[in-house]
Amino acid sequence: MLGARLCELLALSGHAVLATDLPQLDITDPKALEDYFRSQTFDGLVNCAAFTAVDACEDPAQYPKALKVNGEAVGEMARLAGSSGRWMIHISTDYVFNGESERPWREDDPSGPVNAYGRSKLEGERLFHGAGDPGWIVRTSWLYGPNGRHFVKTMAGLLRQKNRVEVVDDQTGGPTYTGDLARFLLRLAQARPPLGTYHYANEGYVTWCGLTRAIREELGVQTCEVAPVTSDRFPRPAQRPKNSRFDLGKTRSVFPGGLRPWREALREYLALEPL
Repeated sequence: MLGARLCELLALSGHAVLATDLPQLDITDPKALEDYFRSQTFDGLVNCAAFTAVDACEDPAQYPKALKVNGEAVGEMARLAGSSGRWMIHISTDYVFNGESERPWREDDPSGPVNAYGRSKLEGERLFHGAGDPGWIVRTSWLYGPNGRHFVKTMAGLLRQKNRVEVVDDQTGGPTYTGDLARFLLRLAQARPPLGTYHYANEGYVTWCGLTRAIREELGVQTCEVAPVTSDRFPRPAQRPKNSRFDLGKTRSVFPGGLRPWREALREYLALEPL
C-alpha cells in the first residue's frame, strides 16, 4: 500500500527506482539480502515490508514469522546498508507504545508494546539502532490509501450496505494517507536531516468512530447510523493502544510548512479512489 505509492512518487520525481517484493526477494533470507545488496546499484533503501496481521501475531505459530519480517530482517538490512555506505528509512508504528499516556507520544518516550505485533516492530527498531543507525525510523499510524485493505475502505463499504454500524470510540489516533506519507519520505531522503526517529501522521486526532462519521459525511451517506461503543464490545486477540496520538513537533521543526489535516487528506482519497 505504501510502497506502491512511494514508487510512483519517486519515479515522478525523476529517481530511478528498484522495487522488489516476494517472490523475487525474501527479506528473511540473509543470503538473499546480501546478494541483492551486492548485485544491485542504489543509494538508499526504504523498507515498507512488514507482517501487519496484528491479531495473527498473537498466534504462537505465526509470531516467529512476524519477528523475522518485522525484526530480524530489519536488522540485517540496516547492517548491510551501513556496511555498504547506503542510507535506509524504516517504517515503524504507533504500536510500539502502550497507549496509556495522557498526551501525544514523542519520539523519545519509553516504549512498551501491549501486543505481539508491537513487540516485533520494536525489535526491528532495536536492531536498526544496533546496526549503527544507518538512516531514519519513521513511525506512522492508522495508514490508508489505494492498493490495500484498511479501515477507511472497509467502513466505506459497510456504510453503504448497512443501516447501523457500531464503531470503537475509546481509541484515538492520527489517520495517515499514504500519498502524504510518501511525500514526507521523499523529502526525508532528499533533505537528509539528523539521523533518528520521526513521527508522521496527518494533522489532528480522531477516534475510530469519529473517523467513520467523517467518511459517512464525505461520501454523502444518509441511511446508516454510526453508533459509538467501547473496545470491549469487540474483543480481539491483540490488545489495541487507546492513545495512538503522535507529537509531531520534531517533524514540523525539520520540515516547516505544516502537515495536512487528516480530514482534508481523507477527502482527497475518497474522491480519487473508487470504493
